Amino acid sequence: MPASLPQLNALILCDSAFQQAVTGKWCVIGTFSAIWVRDLPATHAPLVTFVSLSDFGGGALVQISVRDPEGEHVVSVRAQIPPLPAPQFEFAFVFPPVTFKTAGVYTLELFSGGELLGVRSLRVEKLDPTKMPFAFFGPGGPTPPGVAPPSPFDPNLPGDAPPPN
Repeated sequence: MPASLPQLNALILCDSAFQQAVTGKWCVIGTFSAIWVRDLPATHAPLVTFVSLSDFGGGALVQISVRDPEGEHVVSVRAQIPPLPAPQFEFAFVFPPVTFKTAGVYTLELFSGGELLGVRSLRVEKLDPTKMPFAFFGPGGPTPPGVAPPSPFDPNLPGDAPPPN
């Protein structure tokens, strides 16, 4: 009977990921699914992927590849993972600065031992400050040109009201 493939628990794009020394817990900071750029081509860094696998004993090459909207290879990062004492694997893969030539949906592919374990998308979009989502500018962030700064409270949303005096 062939061995089963590892189970992908997480494939998260972020600015930073590190393991706490005392607890061993991972801290994943600045998650995202889209990159907004002013001009193309654009180089982006940092680009980190946090990976969590179960049913994985190690002893395999783990690789994450980025493909452009046309399916062409952009960049890969990989690590040879030694045999593990437990079937759980969590790791942060740090990409070198990545140059995105065009806007569109890029694909990240996670492989272990040459087998595809999972795929996720990453949108690269050219910045149009007048059409940016509120979350990008949000409280504490810049306000797009020609747009009034947003109020942190929307009286039209139930349960979203200023705190009582």
